[in-house]
Amino acid sequence: ICVRRIACGCAGCMARLRLPLPQRYEPHDTCERFRIFGRMNDWKLVELVLTEEGDEAREEIEQLGLQERTDEIASLIGEGEAIAIAAPGDKRGFYIADTTGTVRQLDAPLTVHALKDEDGQPLQLAAGSSVIDARFRNPVERVRGCSKWYTDFLPDDPEGDVVVPTHLILRAGFV
Repeated sequence: ICVRRIACGCAGCMARLRLPLPQRYEPHDTCERFRIFGRMNDWKLVELVLTEEGDEAREEIEQLGLQERTDEIASLIGEGEAIAIAAPGDKRGFYIADTTGTVRQLDAPLTVHALKDEDGQPLQLAAGSSVIDARFRNPVERVRGCSKWYTDFLPDDPEGDVVVPTHLILRAGFV
């Protein structure tokens, strides 16, 4: 693959990109920034190799993007809104719940038995995690034509209450 330090769209560089492939990436002095960068901005032929460090960096970048997305979703959630929650161990892949509070930070670590991690273990949350209190909806099972119907838990049933980490929220504000 051919790369350069700074992408340039000046007339000289754009003219080079229109040349046949063998000439396109040769060193040239027609870049408007040549006086500044000299040969430091010439095209270089490199081979990309996936390394363990690269995997870690990619995962970190993906996590940051995911965190930004979930922070944005969480900032818009109010009390009484429907949310879809990622559920790796559930056959549907998600749960539906209604929020009973607003986003808050945990003061202490918390084990959420109602939600499981990828290994099927209760979800462990660290102090400082962003969470929202919610109440599950029950999926209606085995009713022909009703695969996407949900009912409420009984008001006094504690099984319906759940603390949801905001990073598991897939969608919010639907009916």
